[in-house]
Amino acid sequence: MYSIKIFTEIIKGISQNKSLCRILQNYETKKLSLSGNIIEFGAEPSSTKNFSSLINNKSINKIYFSDKHISKKGVIKADLNKNINIKKNFFDNVFLFNVLEHIFDIKNAKKQISKIIKKNGSLIGSTPFLYRFHAAPSDYLRFTKPYLIQLFKTEYKIINIKNLGFGPFCLCYSMLSDFTKKIPFLNYLIFTITFFMDYFLDKLVKYDLKDIYPIAVYFRLKKK
Repeated sequence: MYSIKIFTEIIKGISQNKSLCRILQNYETKKLSLSGNIIEFGAEPSSTKNFSSLINNKSINKIYFSDKHISKKGVIKADLNKNINIKKNFFDNVFLFNVLEHIFDIKNAKKQISKIIKKNGSLIGSTPFLYRFHAAPSDYLRFTKPYLIQLFKTEYKIINIKNLGFGPFCLCYSMLSDFTKKIPFLNYLIFTITFFMDYFLDKLVKYDLKDIYPIAVYFRLKKK
C-alpha cells in the first residue's frame, strides 16, 4: 500500500479538499473495469462526487442513480430500509459507497439489492469505519471486515473485502484534516509526516496496521 503512486494520488486529493477516506475509496474505484448497466445508490447525475464517474470503460451500457431523499428527473427514489420498486435481475453492477452506515435495516437492504442484481453481477462499495459521525440525515453503524464477510458470504462470492488506510498516524491525520485544511498547505505537511511515520511503524510490527486502524472497508462481490 505504501508507494509513490498512492502518495501522489493522496496529495492530489488533498489539493481538492477531499478526505483521506474518500481519496482511498476513489483510488480503489479507478482500478475497476466494468460493463453493462450500473446503478449507484446515494447519488444523483448532476453531482461531481459520483463514484461511477471514475469508471472509464466504453463497455458500460448505462448508469442509473438512486437516492431516497432526492425527487428529480434521472433519480430513482428508493429507500433500502423498505421494499424498492426497481426492475429485478436487471443490473450488472450495483455501487454502494458510503450508504450502508446510513441504513438501519441492513438485512432488508441486502435483500433488496440482491433482487436487482443479475446472476454473476457485481456489488461494489465501501463504508467508513474509523471516521467521524456524518448524518445524512442519520448515521447508524460501522462495519468491520469480518462482519461484511459474514453478511454477504451466503449469496455472494467474495472477490475482495479489505481495509483501507495505513496506520494510527494517518488515522489521526484523517480525524484532524477537516480542521487543519483551513490553514493553507498544513494538510500536505501533516499527511506527509504521518504517512512516513506509519511506513516506519509498519516495519516494526508483524501485522498489517490498516487491519487494526482501518479508515474504511472496501468490498467487491459477485452474486452467486
